[in-house]
Amino acid sequence: MTGGGRARRCGAALIASLLTLTLCGCVASRQQPGQAGAAVESALELASSAVETTTLTVTLLDDDRLTSAVADTAIADQIGELADASAALTTLVPPDDDSASARADGLDAVAQATAAVVAARAFVARDAGAELSDAGEVPADASAAVDLLDTASEAIDALLGQG
Repeated sequence: MTGGGRARRCGAALIASLLTLTLCGCVASRQQPGQAGAAVESALELASSAVETTTLTVTLLDDDRLTSAVADTAIADQIGELADASAALTTLVPPDDDSASARADGLDAVAQATAAVVAARAFVARDAGAELSDAGEVPADASAAVDLLDTASEAIDALLGQG
Protein backbone atom coordinates (compact mmCIF):
# COMPACT_ATOMS: atom_id res chain seq x y z
CA MET A 1 0.00 0.00 0.00
CA THR A 2 1.32 3.43 -0.86
CA GLY A 3 1.60 6.31 1.58
CA GLY A 4 -0.69 8.46 -0.59
CA GLY A 5 -3.58 5.97 -0.35
CA ARG A 6 -3.33 5.77 3.42
CA ALA A 7 -3.21 9.58 3.68
CA ARG A 8 -6.35 9.87 1.53
CA ARG A 9 -8.21 7.31 3.66
CA CYS A 10 -7.12 8.99 6.88
CA GLY A 11 -8.16 12.37 5.49
CA ALA A 12 -11.53 10.99 4.40
CA ALA A 13 -12.05 9.38 7.81
CA LEU A 14 -11.16 12.64 9.53
CA ILE A 15 -13.59 14.59 7.37
CA ALA A 16 -16.34 12.02 8.00
CA SER A 17 -15.71 12.18 11.74
CA LEU A 18 -15.81 15.97 11.80
CA LEU A 19 -18.99 16.01 9.72
CA THR A 20 -20.66 13.51 12.08
CA LEU A 21 -19.64 15.52 15.15
CA THR A 22 -20.85 18.72 13.56
CA LEU A 23 -24.22 17.30 12.55
CA CYS A 24 -24.78 15.58 15.87
CA GLY A 25 -24.00 18.79 17.69
CA CYS A 26 -26.52 20.84 15.69
CA VAL A 27 -29.70 21.71 17.49
CA ALA A 28 -32.10 24.52 16.76
CA SER A 29 -31.18 27.49 18.88
CA ARG A 30 -34.02 28.71 20.99
CA GLN A 31 -34.49 31.00 23.89
CA GLN A 32 -36.44 30.78 27.09
CA PRO A 33 -39.83 32.56 27.10
CA GLY A 34 -38.50 35.54 29.08
CA GLN A 35 -35.54 35.92 26.74
CA ALA A 36 -37.78 35.74 23.68
CA GLY A 37 -40.12 38.36 25.13
CA ALA A 38 -37.19 40.64 25.86
CA ALA A 39 -35.86 40.16 22.32
CA VAL A 40 -39.23 41.10 20.81
CA GLU A 41 -39.50 44.11 23.10
CA SER A 42 -35.98 45.24 22.20
CA ALA A 43 -36.72 44.98 18.48
CA LEU A 44 -39.96 46.94 18.92
CA GLU A 45 -38.17 49.65 20.89
CA LEU A 46 -35.61 49.95 18.09
CA ALA A 47 -38.43 50.25 15.54
CA SER A 48 -40.24 52.80 17.70
CA SER A 49 -37.12 54.92 17.90
CA ALA A 50 -36.69 54.77 14.12
CA VAL A 51 -40.27 55.93 13.58
CA GLU A 52 -39.92 58.74 16.14
CA THR A 53 -36.66 59.93 14.57
CA THR A 54 -38.23 59.88 11.11
CA THR A 55 -41.24 61.85 12.37
CA LEU A 56 -38.92 64.46 13.85
CA THR A 57 -36.90 64.57 10.62
CA VAL A 58 -39.99 65.13 8.43
CA THR A 59 -41.26 67.80 10.81
CA LEU A 60 -37.93 69.63 10.81
CA LEU A 61 -37.76 69.43 7.02
CA ASP A 62 -41.28 70.84 6.74
CA ASP A 63 -40.28 73.69 9.08
CA ASP A 64 -37.24 74.43 6.86
CA ARG A 65 -34.91 73.53 9.71
CA LEU A 66 -33.22 70.71 7.75
CA THR A 67 -32.11 70.34 4.18
CA SER A 68 -33.50 67.53 2.06
CA ALA A 69 -30.06 65.94 1.88
CA VAL A 70 -29.72 65.81 5.67
CA ALA A 71 -33.29 64.54 6.02
CA ASP A 72 -32.65 61.80 3.45
CA THR A 73 -29.50 60.68 5.24
CA ALA A 74 -31.26 60.63 8.61
CA ILE A 75 -34.15 58.59 7.26
CA ALA A 76 -31.84 56.19 5.41
CA ASP A 77 -30.17 55.52 8.77
CA GLN A 78 -33.57 54.73 10.27
CA ILE A 79 -34.29 52.24 7.50
CA GLY A 80 -31.10 50.47 8.58
CA GLU A 81 -32.33 50.43 12.18
CA LEU A 82 -35.62 48.91 11.02
CA ALA A 83 -33.71 46.27 9.08
CA ASP A 84 -31.88 45.41 12.31
CA ALA A 85 -35.19 45.17 14.19
CA SER A 86 -36.61 42.93 11.49
CA ALA A 87 -33.51 40.72 11.51
CA ALA A 88 -33.73 40.36 15.28
CA LEU A 89 -37.30 39.14 14.98
CA THR A 90 -36.81 36.89 11.96
CA THR A 91 -33.89 35.08 13.56
CA LEU A 92 -35.68 34.58 16.88
CA VAL A 93 -36.67 30.95 17.45
CA PRO A 94 -39.65 31.15 19.81
CA PRO A 95 -39.80 28.59 22.60
CA ASP A 96 -43.60 28.60 22.93
CA ASP A 97 -46.84 29.73 21.29
CA ASP A 98 -46.98 33.02 23.20
CA SER A 99 -43.48 33.93 22.03
CA ALA A 100 -44.33 32.90 18.47
CA SER A 101 -47.42 35.11 18.53
CA ALA A 102 -45.47 38.05 19.96
CA ARG A 103 -42.82 37.60 17.27
CA ALA A 104 -45.47 37.50 14.51
CA ASP A 105 -47.15 40.65 15.86
CA GLY A 106 -43.75 42.32 16.14
CA LEU A 107 -42.89 41.43 12.55
CA ASP A 108 -46.17 42.95 11.38
CA ALA A 109 -45.56 46.15 13.35
CA VAL A 110 -41.98 46.47 12.10
CA ALA A 111 -43.16 45.91 8.52
CA GLN A 112 -45.75 48.66 8.95
CA ALA A 113 -43.10 50.95 10.43
CA THR A 114 -40.73 50.18 7.57
CA ALA A 115 -43.40 50.99 4.98
CA ALA A 116 -44.14 54.31 6.71
CA VAL A 117 -40.45 55.28 6.96
CA VAL A 118 -39.83 54.31 3.32
CA ALA A 119 -42.84 56.43 2.31
CA ALA A 120 -41.46 59.34 4.35
CA ARG A 121 -38.14 58.99 2.55
CA ALA A 122 -39.96 59.08 -0.80
CA PHE A 123 -41.72 62.25 0.37
CA VAL A 124 -38.33 63.79 1.18
CA ALA A 125 -37.08 62.83 -2.29
CA ARG A 126 -40.10 64.45 -3.90
CA ASP A 127 -39.60 67.52 -1.72
CA ALA A 128 -36.04 67.67 -3.09
CA GLY A 129 -37.33 67.63 -6.67
CA ALA A 130 -37.76 63.96 -7.59
CA GLU A 131 -40.58 63.34 -10.04
CA LEU A 132 -42.70 61.17 -7.76
CA SER A 133 -46.48 61.36 -7.69
CA ASP A 134 -49.06 60.43 -5.07
CA ALA A 135 -49.81 57.38 -7.22
CA GLY A 136 -46.46 55.94 -6.21
CA GLU A 137 -47.59 55.69 -2.56
CA VAL A 138 -45.73 58.90 -1.76
CA PRO A 139 -47.39 61.05 0.90
CA ALA A 140 -48.77 64.25 -0.58
CA ASP A 141 -47.21 66.43 2.11
CA ALA A 142 -45.39 66.34 5.42
CA SER A 143 -48.65 65.99 7.31
CA ALA A 144 -49.60 62.87 5.37
CA ALA A 145 -46.13 61.40 5.99
CA VAL A 146 -46.42 62.11 9.71
CA ASP A 147 -49.88 60.51 9.77
CA LEU A 148 -48.44 57.28 8.34
CA LEU A 149 -45.65 57.38 10.89
CA ASP A 150 -48.10 58.04 13.74
CA THR A 151 -50.19 55.03 12.73
CA ALA A 152 -47.08 52.84 12.72
CA SER A 153 -46.00 54.27 16.08
CA GLU A 154 -49.40 53.50 17.60
CA ALA A 155 -49.19 49.88 16.42
CA ILE A 156 -45.76 49.49 18.03
CA ASP A 157 -46.84 51.25 21.24
CA ALA A 158 -49.85 48.93 21.51
CA LEU A 159 -47.56 45.91 21.40
CA LEU A 160 -45.10 47.41 23.84
CA GLY A 161 -48.00 48.13 26.20
CA GLN A 162 -48.92 44.43 26.20
CA GLY A 163 -45.51 43.36 27.50
